[in-house]
Amino acid sequence: LSDPQSRRASEEDTNNAATNGQAGKLKRIACVICRKRKLKCDGAKPACGTCSRLQHDCSYDEARKKSGPKRGYVKALEQRLAQVETLLKTQDDVPVQVPVSRREGSGIGAIPEDDTFEIEMMPVLLGQDNFHLRSAGAGHLDGSFEQPTELIGLGLDEPLPNQDIVDALNNAYFTKIHPSLPVVHRSRYYAAMHLAPHMRPPIALRYAMWCNAAGVTDQYEGLQEAFYVRARKYLQQDEMKGHGEPSITVGHCQAWSLLATYEFKLMYFPRAWMSAGRACRLALMMGLHRQDGLGVDVKQCIPPPRDWTEREQRRRTFWMAFSVDRYASIGTGWPMTVDEGDIMTNLPCEEDAYDMSREPATALSLKQALEPSGPAGVSSFGGVVLMACLFGRNITHLHRPGPDDRADDLEGEFWKRHRDLENIILNISLALPEHLRLPQGLNNANTVFLNMYLHTSTICLHQAAIFKADKNRMSARVSAESKVRCITAAAETASIMRQICHLDLSAMNPFICFSLYVAARVFVQYLKSRPKDSQVQSSLQFLLSAMHAIKRKNPLTNSFLVQLDVDMEGAGLEPSLRATTQILRTQLPTFIDGCNAQHLLAPQLGDKDGTKWKGRPTYGDTGLAAYSRPDLTGQWPSTTPASESHSTGFVLPVRTPGGTSLPADMDTSPDNSGDQGTTPASSTQSQRNGVSSGTS
Repeated sequence: LSDPQSRRASEEDTNNAATNGQAGKLKRIACVICRKRKLKCDGAKPACGTCSRLQHDCSYDEARKKSGPKRGYVKALEQRLAQVETLLKTQDDVPVQVPVSRREGSGIGAIPEDDTFEIEMMPVLLGQDNFHLRSAGAGHLDGSFEQPTELIGLGLDEPLPNQDIVDALNNAYFTKIHPSLPVVHRSRYYAAMHLAPHMRPPIALRYAMWCNAAGVTDQYEGLQEAFYVRARKYLQQDEMKGHGEPSITVGHCQAWSLLATYEFKLMYFPRAWMSAGRACRLALMMGLHRQDGLGVDVKQCIPPPRDWTEREQRRRTFWMAFSVDRYASIGTGWPMTVDEGDIMTNLPCEEDAYDMSREPATALSLKQALEPSGPAGVSSFGGVVLMACLFGRNITHLHRPGPDDRADDLEGEFWKRHRDLENIILNISLALPEHLRLPQGLNNANTVFLNMYLHTSTICLHQAAIFKADKNRMSARVSAESKVRCITAAAETASIMRQICHLDLSAMNPFICFSLYVAARVFVQYLKSRPKDSQVQSSLQFLLSAMHAIKRKNPLTNSFLVQLDVDMEGAGLEPSLRATTQILRTQLPTFIDGCNAQHLLAPQLGDKDGTKWKGRPTYGDTGLAAYSRPDLTGQWPSTTPASESHSTGFVLPVRTPGGTSLPADMDTSPDNSGDQGTTPASSTQSQRNGVSSGTS
């Protein structure tokens, strides 16, 4: 037997060895290859058994990673928690009054179809947070929202909408809004969405696009107000960052222009005017009005364009701001922001070249486009810019009288400017290329707008001439021939409207309603002296029906309908013509002061709207199956009764071969009140025959 003391020492050595072995097992580190391949490693050195067997280069990483959360994780978690608590406090007081309809699918199926969509449900559809989604009973949404951790880095106050909604609204924007405002480059926009967050299009621009798209889409119509509020919020937040430099981008300028257009359409006139001014000032600050100027020695706020496509996008961004500025001044009479003499940027190229990023061989400046041969080279968007330029010149012509105007003398400066503007309008009408004429360009929203506004500019110019001639007691021939030009241009406007009434009018430029309003006012004045003229009554009723159809997606039309009711009441037209507009005028009395275009038209010329028209529908596809598309000449097949004749023009001789005027103008003589034999001719035909006002 061994000594007890030695036996006790032997037991202690055994225990120490066991303890040391256990500690060794705990500290054993797997080699790099076994850890990467997730294999069992015996930790042998210099090479573990697995690496020795498989003949791998075995190595060990002696620096062990620290356990626990990463640096900053706890702080980010606290920020997330504070954000969720804030959202919960905010949402506790929001009543959810409308149940979410359940359909197959996710995301889009959560949106009710009825028009009484409550704003309280917006957080559910727009993805406020997962807590609120579950409490609102919207757990069937796919939950593809950006998480709060991502929002902190992106600078967002709330998650973006469901991706299905985003995709649908992007598609709606490029299908319905982009054709009339072709500014955002589609391919580059989609490509940029896959880049890093700071390289994507500004979030304010995206919300501006989505609010415009939602406004013309039945399924998402209830989301437009929420998107509009967010767009303005992020634009203003960017202005308040630093010294405001984050807001100096082409995308922000595009966003302000889109918001101004949207605000005019919804009759937010003070906001729209300010938004248009911001877009113009921002474009001028970035030098977008001098993209093609030589020897420009001014401070540059943004880097030069990387390629031709980016330069063309900057051109289009400027011209959109320019056009919105001009059309805003038309409706308000307030001064314009951009001085035409400062512009050194070429007009937009053809849309196909822009979409394909293919630089055209030639470019056209605004000055060149106004020359006799210039209109032959303009694009459809360039034509819209030309019309904006003409209206701007007309505003200057009427609102900036000179000391030598002498409006009572045909050789005075006023009448010289009048003749210059009239010659430009006639030249554009005659020199337009075939693809910018109707019906060839019927499916192009800007081509339709260009042709319609050519006649609108004619009316506005000659209404002012009528007023000046009557005020100064000039020869009756002067006002008589201007009246002829007005009534023929109004007839052409109605003709164009008949050609496009089978199209989706929500995709048209929102300012198209002004053209219909101006034409309708001319018909009202004509009916004031000839109240029994059935053809003019039919054309007026058609325009009123078209405006009532357009107002569903373009509320700006309401303001013109109310103004028409005031004009028709002043003209003493039959109550049957005013039935609908009287109701609208009662419901919307504030529209009269909101958008007044009287300064472009002769005073005391009124019209109103409101009759039921039994002709072809002008919006959507309701009842369109009963009607055929127009043929290549723009004529509709005969599908309506003979009593509902809607001619595409009137037949009114302007002059006899001997040079004497025919009594075919808007003479207010009572003797002609029942005369229906002299009605206006197509203005396009008269222009091509070289007919012009006696003042020209």
